[in-house]
Amino acid sequence: MNPLPVGHSFSSFDTIDSTNIYAMQQIRAGLAVHGQVFSAREQTEGRGQRGRRWWSPPGENLQLTVVLQPLQLAASQPFRLSAAMALAVHDLLCAVSDDAWRIKWPNDLYRDDRKAGGILIENVIQSGKWVWAVVGIGLNVNSTRFDPALPNPISLALATGQSWDADGLARQLCTCIERRWQQLLAGGWPALLADYNAVLYKAGSLQRLRRNNITTAMRIQRVNEQGMLLTGENGEYAFAHGEVEWVL
Repeated sequence: MNPLPVGHSFSSFDTIDSTNIYAMQQIRAGLAVHGQVFSAREQTEGRGQRGRRWWSPPGENLQLTVVLQPLQLAASQPFRLSAAMALAVHDLLCAVSDDAWRIKWPNDLYRDDRKAGGILIENVIQSGKWVWAVVGIGLNVNSTRFDPALPNPISLALATGQSWDADGLARQLCTCIERRWQQLLAGGWPALLADYNAVLYKAGSLQRLRRNNITTAMRIQRVNEQGMLLTGENGEYAFAHGEVEWVL
């Protein structure tokens, strides 16, 4: 089991290439411990989903990586951890502001149609066992100006009209992650999935989705146990992550 809580070891860096890269280096060197957290004021090679770059002005936002040892979880069900981590960030946002935040499938954090953050999970599988999960989390906290190339960003500061202690929020997030992690380990997946679908971005609404260069308006229903997005009037169309693109 994992007796050490998330955040028991909390390391902060002024500048680093990537907290995810550093965590992976610790794993390869045999120095990683479950529950370690690596946070950075600035990342020079921060990474997002599908090879995208995640860049943040130094000191303005939350950028951290959590090292987890998911030996009790099935490697064939990675969405369960992804959903639990997204809910942990959602818990933090609702705790410090209000409940208008939503999770855009699979694990981006949104308010209205604007993105506040996202999660990148990299896994180490050995002999079919899920040995390590490196959970990278980026959350816009105090930024009020963004790269014009970003289509729809928002920050906690813009949403609430006040500035925040990003380091303090990072430590508070550790508590939220630990709570959802323990819920997952204790067999609470059905409740986690219900919580996830309760705050699913655009649930019940018609949205334009693009697949193979064809854009179709489909009604978003829910996400199933396998992490597939169910759409259509009765959830008859199911998509895995990466199969469709949202057209906002």
